[in-house]
Amino acid sequence: MALQRTLAVLLAVGLAGIVAAPAQAGNAAAETPTFYEDVLPILQANCQTCHRPVAQNIGGLVAPMSLTSYAETRPWARSIASKVEAREMPPWFASGPAGVFANERGLTDAEIDTILRWVDAGAPAGEANDAPPAKQWVEETSAGWSLGAPDFTVQTPEPYLVDDDIYDLNISFFAPLTEAVPEDTWIRGWEFRTGTEGVVHHMCVFVMPPSGPVGISDGSAAAGADTLGQMLGCIAEGAESGMLPEGFGVLIEKGSTLVFNMHYHKEPADGSGVWSRPEVGFFVTDEPVKYKVRNDFIPNAGFEIPPNHPRYRIGTSRLLEKDTLVLTYWPHAHLRATAARYTAIYPDGTEELLLDV
Repeated sequence: MALQRTLAVLLAVGLAGIVAAPAQAGNAAAETPTFYEDVLPILQANCQTCHRPVAQNIGGLVAPMSLTSYAETRPWARSIASKVEAREMPPWFASGPAGVFANERGLTDAEIDTILRWVDAGAPAGEANDAPPAKQWVEETSAGWSLGAPDFTVQTPEPYLVDDDIYDLNISFFAPLTEAVPEDTWIRGWEFRTGTEGVVHHMCVFVMPPSGPVGISDGSAAAGADTLGQMLGCIAEGAESGMLPEGFGVLIEKGSTLVFNMHYHKEPADGSGVWSRPEVGFFVTDEPVKYKVRNDFIPNAGFEIPPNHPRYRIGTSRLLEKDTLVLTYWPHAHLRATAARYTAIYPDGTEELLLDV
């Protein structure tokens, strides 16, 4: 009898193990990430700004494929895993300091792990009912403006032909703001449109006050960038538009002139000419402005790079005589630079790394 009881206990334990085994397998399956429930929310939050049909052209930068559906994403699964594991996507080239920039791109360790486990499991689709709602893009209801419909827009007075024989051209266009700004106006944001794709290296916009040079007529153009008034901002490949924080603004005086400084760059060839008509959308603030914002340069144009030098280093500095709140950095050196670093040196000699890219 004792033997029978022992066998019965062992048999019961064995059956319990058999019954429990499918439950354990089911738990493992439930933990496998699926596209609709786990991966799509990551893509919506971090990737689809560029990776979508008719994606916003951020300064000439458009992703080569859309990642809004399973059918679009599945063929790229292993490439996506490789890029996110290497932290090459989403693109963010600053190596420090981390976590201080409002527009910082990047995935968390948990998000990267989710994508890698999804790909390792064969990139399963999962249940379509688990998908979040499709992301709604502001541009879809604002004629393509990423910040929403602007309060007013300003274009160059006439389109400009970037002709067949042009390889590299820096030219400025002037647009008086007589009608657009009939009185002193505080601006809280702006968005640039280059007017064409693939031939604009960068676009900078300046506000020339009424006290600036006289005799400028609609549509006049001048070579170079040595004009030009107060710099409003620039856009190049990968740049994004943005609003100023609450309480901050840029003053555009009545009677000012908007200066479009354009750097065109393309390969000369028959039939390569394109028409360009840059445009700026402005967003007016009705709130009291506590801080007047201005963009400024810390330039160094007086240097020559020795031939074949692998890593020639230059520097420049600016003494700030008052406490200054810095809102943004825009390192730019055309095609020559490989890195840029901003460092604050305080009166007591201590240093703080501001940006390393």
